[in-house]
Amino acid sequence: MIRLPATLPRDSRTAAPARPRRSGPPALLLALALFGCSEESDPIAGGEETGDEGSSSGGDDTPHAILLATVSNSICDSVGVVAVQLEAVQIGCERPAPAPCTKPANPPPVIGDRVSCPITDPDVTLGVRIELAAEYSVEVVADRSPEAETRECFAESTMLSSVRVTSIDLDVAAQKMLVGKGSACPG
Repeated sequence: MIRLPATLPRDSRTAAPARPRRSGPPALLLALALFGCSEESDPIAGGEETGDEGSSSGGDDTPHAILLATVSNSICDSVGVVAVQLEAVQIGCERPAPAPCTKPANPPPVIGDRVSCPITDPDVTLGVRIELAAEYSVEVVADRSPEAETRECFAESTMLSSVRVTSIDLDVAAQKMLVGKGSACPG
């Protein structure tokens, strides 16, 4: 306990200014230890996954990036659309040729979030968890069961038709917001 002198100046102009409290790293670590904050209790760092049973997701320790696409609820207005989901397919490598590349001949799609129609919110954001640094074709798929599905390409800008996920994106758990192209991806 700090003891103050019995007589303090009454005039605030002569009083010594109060020292600001330090809340540097030791104070932050102490606060985290006292409140039991951990990665398991952080809904952003851990917790829920972005996808359903078909998504490629390891544990929370697996390096990953999240690709996000926002679609309007009007996508469900088309005749026969029962659900909408986000899919990504590897179409290339993280670095273009001549860098070494080990892309499978027919890579399986990485399945992301799926929502059933009708969608009550004006917009819905779908995500897909990517765990491999590569170039991806990302599409929002409108399921018109039992008919064929409708696809719309999403990329990082309207000038591109694919998304490149780098090893740095995986390490920092990047979240990339994509924009719609208005048509299916090429290829």
